[in-house]
Amino acid sequence: MRFRTWSRHAALVAALAACLLALACSDDGDGDGDASEPAEPAPLRLNHLQVIGSHNSYHLAPREELASALEALAPSLFREIDYTHLPLTEQLEEHGIRQFELDVVADPEGGLYATPGALEVLGIDEPPIAELQQPGFKVQHIQDVDYNSTCLTLVACLGEIEAWSSEHPDHLPIMVMIETKTQTVQEGAESIGVELPDLGDIWADPPEMTPELFDDLEAELLSVFDRERIITPDDVRGDRETLEDAVLLDGWPTIEESRGKVMFALVDTGPSADVYREGAPALEGRLAFTSSTPGEPDAAFVRVDDSLEDGEQLRKWALDGYLIRTRTDVPGVHAPEDDTALRDAALESGAHFLSTDYYVAHEETGYVVELPGGVVARCNPVTAPPDCDDDRLAESTAD
Repeated sequence: MRFRTWSRHAALVAALAACLLALACSDDGDGDGDASEPAEPAPLRLNHLQVIGSHNSYHLAPREELASALEALAPSLFREIDYTHLPLTEQLEEHGIRQFELDVVADPEGGLYATPGALEVLGIDEPPIAELQQPGFKVQHIQDVDYNSTCLTLVACLGEIEAWSSEHPDHLPIMVMIETKTQTVQEGAESIGVELPDLGDIWADPPEMTPELFDDLEAELLSVFDRERIITPDDVRGDRETLEDAVLLDGWPTIEESRGKVMFALVDTGPSADVYREGAPALEGRLAFTSSTPGEPDAAFVRVDDSLEDGEQLRKWALDGYLIRTRTDVPGVHAPEDDTALRDAALESGAHFLSTDYYVAHEETGYVVELPGGVVARCNPVTAPPDCDDDRLAESTAD
């Protein structure tokens, strides 16, 4: 009997102690170091988001006379270039596009592309295009043939982005992919099985990229954007020996410290990319990231075009820490058939930039690419931490 009384007393004491401990640790307590206060969420980084981008963002469909000739001569090519994008400002403002692709051809003397060869072939005599007369990089898909653009020069295209960015300083970082093109019209025709007649020097051959031309390219970037508004490889690499070590071991800059900024990626492959990396294997001192291969010193940004075929590899690289761009469709192929398989795979793949030609719904099938809820950015479905909330990625509507 004495044992049972002592046991009941001990149980009451233990229960009272537990209650006091719970009160001491509750949210109602005022003491310092209150253990029950929720921890601050970890900062979100660039590789924790997912945004929509546009493919060949500047592109306009060929004019009617040229379109008819191309459709007869190379129908497969025509099908893939018969699309028109909105001006870059409208893409930013109305459709939340936060990744662009600009194809450029070098024109160090000016005027090289001012009189398109295809018009000469068709017997169309027009004055040279004034904006193409001055030296500098021109924005075109295929010189002389598929040259229509909403902004004809690199500086003009970047100027649109900069003006919008300055008016919206809280925006998420904008990725601008740049590809320098050097293929001749004859080489391009041969690659799709089209034989062109020998027309002498009617076609403009873009110059091969050299260190000097890449210096000119970077000078054009800096003529539009101040250095502190550009996220560069040096900013990401820090004290690491390679860019890859930095993104795999330290991670990307945070979203908050990257707002209002742009980043550039040179997506050249082959000799041009080698020239850009010459003397800077980890992109030391360069303004642009490169489209690289994991395992290389410059590996930070990777392109995986097909998330259906290469989805497992894409997901692995995303989890490793690389930034990844993938495509959701091919113009003239997926949207007319309302084929959503590639789009849906891309959305769930872990890629950070989803490149499309259909941020506006296809007029016949309704095919469109957008994030769930119509947000500008969402937490990446593969890489974002569990406490990520889309609201933390929101942009202020105030200028």
